[in-house]
Amino acid sequence: MGVLTAERIKLTSTRSPMWCTALTVVFALGMAALFSLLVNVSVTEYHRQAAAGHPMLTEDPAPGNSIAGLGITGASQGMPGFGYIMIMILAALAITSEYRFGTIRATFLAAPNRSLVLLSKAGLIAVAAAVLSVVLTFLSFFIFKLMLSQAAGRNMSLTHGDAHVFYSVPIFVALVVFLSVGVGALIRQSAGAISLLIVWPVLIEPIVGAFGKLGRNIEVFLPFQNAGRFLGTAGGGDLPWHWGPWGGLVYFAVIVAIIFGGALFVVNKRDA
Repeated sequence: MGVLTAERIKLTSTRSPMWCTALTVVFALGMAALFSLLVNVSVTEYHRQAAAGHPMLTEDPAPGNSIAGLGITGASQGMPGFGYIMIMILAALAITSEYRFGTIRATFLAAPNRSLVLLSKAGLIAVAAAVLSVVLTFLSFFIFKLMLSQAAGRNMSLTHGDAHVFYSVPIFVALVVFLSVGVGALIRQSAGAISLLIVWPVLIEPIVGAFGKLGRNIEVFLPFQNAGRFLGTAGGGDLPWHWGPWGGLVYFAVIVAIIFGGALFVVNKRDA
């Protein structure tokens, strides 16, 4: 409990977690607002073409039903789409900042069980980030619904669409916290850890899929692509997946466990 209390004080008394949390809120809610504006434009254009007698369109409730169906998933894409990047930065800074300012030595002197320190740090941030992601997911949905036009949002409710996002997002966020703390403990430097954590899912993995059939065969084994399959943000039908969404979660969790386990081993073996 003493270690948890110390980590809580560190988390709530420094500026970087506060800034990262604020930016996470902005990204998540901002994406919901932006997505609602795009949907309004699409629905308005649909009805305009239907009124003009477009041969492929008819005036029926299909657009509203379709939007209601994707409302939960679409409105909450701010967290798995961009918000989790800020969570990873926050988690990485939580460990790399201690190495940067030398406070990790005092931490390990006060709590010689280094594995407990790392687990407490990652666990506390993971729980806080998961709770934040749940709150932001619900807020994103209601902001999305509030900003939709009457024609677009008349059939939208929490009972429509794929509600698995309300539990898949916090699970994913908790896992990326452990991943980020592990990477930060291995690299020790803020710039290097953050660069890797951002470039890995945003640049490296998407590029792999661009290399034709070979790239698609490799893409199904990439960790963030598997996490995206679980979230519903990735996994096109043309990819040769070997398992389903829950298999993707297990695969991503195994990768996280390997990296975090490696961090525990290294932290216990080398000097602080």
